[in-house]
Amino acid sequence: MKIVHVLPALSKGGGERVAVELANHASMAAHQVTIVVASLVDPALLQDELDPRVQVLCVSNSMGSRIGQYLGIFPWLWRNHSWLAKQDILHCHLTFGAVLGSVVGLWRSLSRSIQPVIVETCHSVGMNISWFKRWSYAQLFKHRDGIVFMAEDDYWKKFILEHPKLHSEIIPNGIKIPSQKSEGHETQKAHRQKLGIPDDCRLVLGTIGMLRSDRKPWLYLPIFAEVARVLGPDIHFVIAGGGAELDRMRLLVAEHGLEGQVHLPGLDLNPHLTLSIMGLYITLNVGPITGIAAMEAAFSNLPVLAIQLLDDYQGEVNDWIWSSSDSRAVAERAINLIRLPQERHELAERQNAYVRANHTVEKMADSYFAFYQAAVKISPAKAKTSV
Repeated sequence: MKIVHVLPALSKGGGERVAVELANHASMAAHQVTIVVASLVDPALLQDELDPRVQVLCVSNSMGSRIGQYLGIFPWLWRNHSWLAKQDILHCHLTFGAVLGSVVGLWRSLSRSIQPVIVETCHSVGMNISWFKRWSYAQLFKHRDGIVFMAEDDYWKKFILEHPKLHSEIIPNGIKIPSQKSEGHETQKAHRQKLGIPDDCRLVLGTIGMLRSDRKPWLYLPIFAEVARVLGPDIHFVIAGGGAELDRMRLLVAEHGLEGQVHLPGLDLNPHLTLSIMGLYITLNVGPITGIAAMEAAFSNLPVLAIQLLDDYQGEVNDWIWSSSDSRAVAERAINLIRLPQERHELAERQNAYVRANHTVEKMADSYFAFYQAAVKISPAKAKTSV
């Protein structure tokens, strides 16, 4: 099968990582895979993790202009329409992918082409995005041959019920199981020193993610402040990740009196090493929905707790990550786990078993390939593929 993934850039982010993992898995299964990006970025961010057989094409050279990138879709399609008509699946990710997919869909209908079949993953399920952006996505989704939601939420559940003819499925995100090789003690020690964490630190509590306003990274600081108040200065905290809120976060750390105890290293190109020095991981959840980084933490045998972004969410028995919208409750839970190493270890084992059973790349990729095949069969374009 010839599969094309479309996304803004090969940069840090959950949607981008899902696309790369799907591309790698399909390439290793002897499918012909291409990734189309709006613009090129530093290959060390994500591109270096691609299977070398995966081809990367760039739509636009307008690095600083989003409008320029979108306008670049039209000449790119003109140059590549013959190639695109020979592809089986066009898989759209994130906003740029959604726009390019819509333009290709219009071209496909005007040219009476039967390929490619156009599918999209909704990576924004449960996220705190504007009603207009969510509504815009819904309008575009109506014209796809298939839609994947990476989790359930009330808005998209209603959308699915209102559009029963639209081929849609829920496929949870999956990540690659890391090798069993653990980071050496000297490597960990050097990394702790690089971050400014002293040798006599009792435990590192932390998180990894993009420091953007929609992710509300400032929510971690009251929790860290309470943990530090109760357990003292030998507990240190790491908030790894780059983004527009990094400078503001440094100011907020000082306001909370946590200078020297909270470490903000910026963009993390080796998250597995950072995870290896932690003893407890804190993430953000929307209902039961969590991010890729939290799954990676659990794969790394770290216990995971979550700040709940929905004020009215009542945790369910089958939630694999405990969460609360009350920062004091999260801090109290973290303090108890730090004081009880055996309970912390048992929680880590349960969560590790859960993600291995439900969130592997293999399980995700197999589900997507079955989804592709079903979308091809029922596509209104009645595409003929080379499966």
